[in-house]
Amino acid sequence: MALKIKENNEMIEVWGHLNAQNMNSLSRHLEISRRRKEFLILSLDHIDSIDPTSTKILEQEYCNTAASNKVLTIIGQHNDSVKQVMQQTRTTYILSNDRI
Repeated sequence: MALKIKENNEMIEVWGHLNAQNMNSLSRHLEISRRRKEFLILSLDHIDSIDPTSTKILEQEYCNTAASNKVLTIIGQHNDSVKQVMQQTRTTYILSNDRI
């Protein structure tokens, strides 16, 4: 399944398998959204799988957003396939503890 990115109001939702090849699409989408919004919400609830490289790129996106004095809230802590890989790569700290 190809990566599907959908923006609803303030939330960017992602469906499919997130890997190094399609992570560029998500990064570009986040960059464009970061230019026009102060607060971004990224939902990984519908991700079927994620590879370790993608978690590191998400971490970089999280840090880049903070460096530009904006907020990126990443939800998906309840998605076991995402949480497991993020625990292995030690990037779970970027996942929000709160549900939106």
